[in-house]
Amino acid sequence: MQFDLPEETLMIRDTVRQFVTKELLPLEAEFDYEESNLPDERRAELRKKVDDIGLGGMFVPEEYGGAPDIGHVARTVVQEETSTTLVGHGAFGRPITEGLYQCNDEQKEKYLLPVLRNEKRSAFGITEPISGSDPSMMETNAEKRGETYIINGRKTFISTAQGCDFMMLFARLKGTEGRSGITAFLVDSDLPGFTVERQIPVIGMPSGSVTASPSEVSFDNVEVPASNVLGEPGHGWRVLQGSLGGIRLGFGARCLALATRCLRMARDYSVRRVTFGRPIADRQAVQIMLADSAIAIENLRWMTYHAAWKLEQGRDIRPEISMIKVYGSETLQMVADNAIQIHGGLGLSKDLPLERIYRSARTDRVVDGPNEVHRWVIARNMTRGYWFPGGA
Repeated sequence: MQFDLPEETLMIRDTVRQFVTKELLPLEAEFDYEESNLPDERRAELRKKVDDIGLGGMFVPEEYGGAPDIGHVARTVVQEETSTTLVGHGAFGRPITEGLYQCNDEQKEKYLLPVLRNEKRSAFGITEPISGSDPSMMETNAEKRGETYIINGRKTFISTAQGCDFMMLFARLKGTEGRSGITAFLVDSDLPGFTVERQIPVIGMPSGSVTASPSEVSFDNVEVPASNVLGEPGHGWRVLQGSLGGIRLGFGARCLALATRCLRMARDYSVRRVTFGRPIADRQAVQIMLADSAIAIENLRWMTYHAAWKLEQGRDIRPEISMIKVYGSETLQMVADNAIQIHGGLGLSKDLPLERIYRSARTDRVVDGPNEVHRWVIARNMTRGYWFPGGA
C-alpha cells in the first residue's frame, strides 16, 4: 500500500504553506479576528495573489471555470494548510454547498455561477428552533398557489444569513409530514417578508462580523416562484443529504490543522520554559499531555485522509464523515486544552491564539449536528448492517 503523497501534491502543499506563512499568518496581528472578518476588498486582494501563483479556483469544478481537478486528497491537503491561520483562510476558496450543483440551467446562471465567481453570497437554511438535529420535524412550510409558493416560518443559527444574496431554504409542503414533502427553494433575500431578525452572539465566532455570526431569519408570506424549486418538489431531503459530505471532509482538515498548530506551540514552549532548573518538557505530566495530543492528531490525520482517498475512489464515506465530525472536534478541543494548560497563565491570555481556538472547538461539537447525533448515526449504520469498520 502506498501512503506517501504524490510529488505533485507535495509541491502544491509547499506552495500553499509558503503563501500562508508569508501572506496569511501576519494578518492575525493586523486584524482582530475576535471582532470581524477580513474586509471584502482585502479578501479580493488575497484571491488575486492566489490566482497569480496558479492555485485559484481549485474548489470550483473545471466545467464552471475552475482549475483542473486535483482530487479530494490534494484538496484536503490545501484545506489543512490554509486552516492553520485564523484569518484569511478563504483566500484559496472553499467548497460551496454541494446542493447548489443541482441547479437547473436557469438557476445556474442566476445563483450558482455568481457564487462561484464570488459575486453573490449564499446561506443554508435548515435549522429551526425545534428542529436542528432532526430536520424531519421542521415547521417552515410552503403552500403552492399557481406558479408561486408562499413560505412561512422561522430559521435559526443560520450562518452568513446577514448579508447573503439568497438562501437555499428547506421547507415542507403544506399538509405533509416527516421527510416527505420537504422541498429545497432558492429564496432571494430582498423578497418582501424575508427578514434577518437578529444576529446571535455565539462562543468562538466573531461578534462584530456581519457575515460570520449566525442569525435568526423569519419568513412571512414570502412569495417564491415555482421556478426557484431546487430539484423536485418533495425531494428536498435528497438535496440536503447531498449537500454536506465534502464540506464535512474539510471540517476534518481544519481541526487537524489547528490541533497541529496548538501542539507545535505547546511543544516549543515546554522546551523553552524552565522551572526549578529544568524545562517543563522533562516533567511527566507535560509529557503525557504532549503524547496524548500527538496520538490523537495522528489518528485524526489518517481518518481524514483515508476518507478523502475513499471519496476519490467514488465510495460512500457517510459513516466516516460522522466519525471525522466527532473525533475532529473532540481532538481539537483536547489538544487546545492541553496546550493552554502547558502554557499556564499565558495560555489563557489573548496574546496567544490558544484560547480562541479552544472556544471555537467547543462550538464545533454542536454545529453541523451535535456529536451525540453523529455517534447515533455511526451506531445505526453498524447495527443495521450498512457498514462496519474495516468493511467486515
